[in-house]
Parts: sequence; C-alpha cells; structure tokens
Amino acid sequence: MATITETAKKRILSLMDQQNPKVEGLRLTVKTRAPVPEYRLDFVETGKQNPTDVLVVAGGINVFIEPQDSNFLQDVRIDYVNSLEHSGFKIENPKVVEPKTDTPASEAPKLDSPLAETIQQVLDTQINPAVSGHGGYINLVDVRGEIAYIKMSGGCQGCGMASVTLKQGVVTAIKRAVPAIKEVLDTTDHAGGSNPYFSPGK
Repeated sequence: MATITETAKKRILSLMDQQNPKVEGLRLTVKTRAPVPEYRLDFVETGKQNPTDVLVVAGGINVFIEPQDSNFLQDVRIDYVNSLEHSGFKIENPKVVEPKTDTPASEAPKLDSPLAETIQQVLDTQINPAVSGHGGYINLVDVRGEIAYIKMSGGCQGCGMASVTLKQGVVTAIKRAVPAIKEVLDTTDHAGGSNPYFSPGK
C-alpha cells in the first residue's frame, strides 16, 4: 500500500492550494527503472486524469498511476526531505532490491577491466542515447573471456524488436569498438517486461 509521510503530505497540500486551475491529486510516473529507478511527480488538474489511470489514495491524497506501473509502485513511500544535501520529494520503493555485496570475488562481475570500461563507454555514448527515446536502457552486467553479458530494461525489456536492436545495433557497436569480444549475450528476462516499447501482435 502506497504511503505519504506527514511531512510530504503538508508540503503537497500547501502546493496544491497554490495551483490554478485547481488540482485533484498527483501523478506518479516512472521515468526509468534501471540502473537506478527515477520517478516523477506532477499535479493532475481537476477533470484531467487519464481514464485508464489506477487511483491510489494515500494520506487522503489522490495518486494517479499508469496501469503498467501499478504493481511496481503499489508499495512506494513518498517523503519530503529538506536538508543541506537535498531538498525535495523522495520516493522509496521496497520492490527495488539493492545489489548483493556478498558475492564471492571469483564470481563477481568483471566490470573494472579495460575491455569492460570500453564496452560501457560504447553503451553510454552510442547505444543508450538512442534507446532512451523509447524508454529503454541497456546495461553491461559482466565480461568473461571473449563474451560480454548485457541486460535490457525499461522499454527494451519484452520489446518485440529487442532481438533486432541487439543484433543490428548493440552487437555491431561493441564488436567494432572491442574486437576482442566475439559474442554478446542478452541476459534479460524479456517475459518480465511490463512496459515494452513495441509489442508484436498476437
């Protein structure tokens, strides 16, 4: 169940009173889920909510969520922080699992090698700027020998065009920049994608 702290509630109500035209709640959306989830809060004008939105009432405040994000956001906690380091709303989501820190060194992803750093640079400068327009993100998860392992998220996860993106874009760019890499493997659980950019017809 989504919750709003008292501090956040007071701040939200204060801001709502200042809005013209009047608003009837907040819209909580997910900008990106990986590598670190980013959220966005917007006011929803009275009568302007999307009929497909999922309505959650937290602390007496209406929170509108897009259907594809409802499960991911159902237990979020909205807080308001005002300190020297940070000022603004903070979203905490128990569904976001922190990476394990007890992985044996022999099994830990090898992401600090020159090969990994070059591949990550390719993803950051060539691949992710292109797929971000579709709400997607591609992350390097490991490099073992001549094989690079990647993971797709956001709009790329479960997308019907993911294999095309992989073969024509990602693999080509990585192999061109790093000839030592002979194979690029996709570790994505595409069946778990909740908001694919392109869904093929059934």
